[in-house]
Amino acid sequence: MSLAVGVRAHDLSEKRTPEELAEVVSSYGFHHIQLVFKKALKDPCYEEGYVLRVEKALEDKEIDVTMLGAYFNPVHSNPKVVEDGIANFKHNLDIAKYFNHPYVGSETGSYNDSPWTYNPKNQTEEGYQQTKKVFVELKDYAERVGEKMAIESAWGHVIYCYQQQARLLQELNSDNVFATVDLYNLLYEGNFEKRDEIFEGALKTLGNKVKILHIKDADIIEGKLVQLAPGEGKFHYPFMILCARRYCPEATLVFEGVKADKIQEAKEVIKRALEEA
Repeated sequence: MSLAVGVRAHDLSEKRTPEELAEVVSSYGFHHIQLVFKKALKDPCYEEGYVLRVEKALEDKEIDVTMLGAYFNPVHSNPKVVEDGIANFKHNLDIAKYFNHPYVGSETGSYNDSPWTYNPKNQTEEGYQQTKKVFVELKDYAERVGEKMAIESAWGHVIYCYQQQARLLQELNSDNVFATVDLYNLLYEGNFEKRDEIFEGALKTLGNKVKILHIKDADIIEGKLVQLAPGEGKFHYPFMILCARRYCPEATLVFEGVKADKIQEAKEVIKRALEEA
């Protein structure tokens, strides 16, 4: 099975009107996107008329929304920030029906508030339970409106490894909850050399629950883990493609954090990997 390839829309362009955004995405040859209303669109809102305008603009260019990004920090110290994040996530679940029911996605935040970086409290049972409580509410809402959500893990966040990600999905126990896997997010300087093992472990453990694979590259530069565009680092893409085809063949590969000036070269890197794998 051929894995679909998409892009995070706001990596290609500044904020645009729906029609302009669709034109830009199409000009790069993409038919699948991860769409964050507040980052990709100029003066966005969730009113039906505007949402239908976005849907039509994308449909006219044969662009499918794979994920609606609604990322927020469920353990932020300011309860209002958490409430606003939950409300925004629910708004995205409400509008998912207009885009052929894509996944609504988020990571799991950090006790550092912002940026979402490592804090020892992240990797505690208290942190896990606080995060789980928020996602139980969102899971219940997703089930009520008949939509799907995807939860992403990251080493510096509360759900810091794929094992915790699998635990959360198992305990949420819902046909409406799925996973996003981002290899870069699962790495830090201390485990970088195990990147192939970690990637296969994540896909083998989470299996067909994985619906989004974020694509980027990385290397250790001057002792620090640095994110790079595909082809500039040390990720083994043919191996990663083989794993994806084996464990989660329905997943979409989504370029994330790859800017417009590097996206065509990145596409060629992944195209070759798809051919070689």
